[in-house]
Amino acid sequence: MATADPPNPPRVVVAVDASAASLLALELAADLAVALRASLAGLYVEEEDLLHAAGLACVREVRAQSGQLAPFTADALQRHWRALAADARNALTRIAQTRQLAWSFEVVRGQAAQVMSEAARSARLTGLGTGARGPGRLGSLARAALVGAEASLLLVPPQRRPGTRWTALLDTPGGAPAVLALADALAARSSIPLLLVAPAMEAACPAAATATAGAAPLPRIKLPESVELPDLFALLRAHHAQGLILAADSRFAGPAEVENLLLEGGWPLLLVR
Repeated sequence: MATADPPNPPRVVVAVDASAASLLALELAADLAVALRASLAGLYVEEEDLLHAAGLACVREVRAQSGQLAPFTADALQRHWRALAADARNALTRIAQTRQLAWSFEVVRGQAAQVMSEAARSARLTGLGTGARGPGRLGSLARAALVGAEASLLLVPPQRRPGTRWTALLDTPGGAPAVLALADALAARSSIPLLLVAPAMEAACPAAATATAGAAPLPRIKLPESVELPDLFALLRAHHAQGLILAADSRFAGPAEVENLLLEGGWPLLLVR
C-alpha cells in the first residue's frame, strides 16, 4: 500500500554574512531550531544594488589597512562575497553539526529585504543580526524585517548578552498562545524560560504555561499594572535574561521600543507570530 511522503520539517532561516551579529544570530537560531524540531537554513545575500554601484567609474573604496582610495570593481566585490559566503557556510556547518541539525546553505543575489521577505513565507522563523547605523538606529535590513516580516522574527545585536534563560512577555491576548507555545518548546529542550505576565493576562491564561503534559508550570512573575520600557529593562537585568520573547502585537514590539531593547539593552528579541 502506498504511503504519503513525510511532510517537510519546518525551517529556521538565518541571514548570514560572517559578521559578529549574524554569527551570534546563527547560534541562537540553531538553538531555536532544536527546540522547534526544525531544520536550519543559512541565506547569504549578494546585494544587487552594491554590485551596480561597483560598476560606476566614480565609485572608490577605502582600503582598511592603508586608508587610501582604490577603484571599487565588480570583480573585487564578487571575490569578497565568495570569501564571506565560504566563512558563513563553514560556521553554519559547524553549528548545525554540533546540534545534529539538518541544514542547508544558499547564496542569492538580489535586494536583501526582498530576499528575506520571500524566504520568510516558507519559514517557521527567520533571524538576522543587527547593527546600529548611527546612534540608536537599526540597519535597513533589520528595520525592513521588523515592519514586513510574515514569520516569527529573531533580531540579534552584535554582542552576546550574559544571561541564563529566555524571558517571555505575555501582554496581549492575541499573541499569548504563540508566545506560550514557544516558551513550552524551549522548556522541553533547553533551559526553562521565565514568564512576565501582565495583570490582564492572568485570567486569560491561568494554567496554560506548562512545558509538557504533566510538567510543572513555567515560573512566572506578575507585572505591575503599568509597566514602561525602563521597568522592563530593570526586570530583564534582575532576572538575567538571555533574550526577550514577545508577541508581534505587543506594545513593546514597535520600532522605537525594539531599537532600545536591542541597541541600548543589548537583548536578542524574538517577535512571535
